[in-house]
Amino acid sequence: MLNNELKFKAFNKITKKVYRSGGLSFSTERHSFILFTEKKEVGDYKDEDVEIMQYIGQRDMNNAELYQRDIIELDGKRYIIVWDNNRGGWAITDVERRITMKPFGRSDANKSKMIGNEFETPELLNPSSEI
Repeated sequence: MLNNELKFKAFNKITKKVYRSGGLSFSTERHSFILFTEKKEVGDYKDEDVEIMQYIGQRDMNNAELYQRDIIELDGKRYIIVWDNNRGGWAITDVERRITMKPFGRSDANKSKMIGNEFETPELLNPSSEI
């Protein structure tokens, strides 16, 4: 049986940094997110202020947690982690998002290396940039 933890990180569009996310609160009128650093609460933000990144339940070769929209290196190529609605699971696609998504499971995760995310390291979305 799978034990998937629901964890989130959030890119704060105001500070331009990624933070751990605390409780997520949703209503028909407003969504709010409490963001944390390792030492303190950063604040309460509205949904237009953040981009949420969900933990995919996998870790890379260095035991780093992998999140949606992380950029990884796998077999010498760069990919971005995305949700595939057609398959109902996590997938990867090339950083230019030109190739078809392919499923991303535990064996691929264990061979991959997280090198950034699309918000803090957008230069990695350019396939010609150095890793």
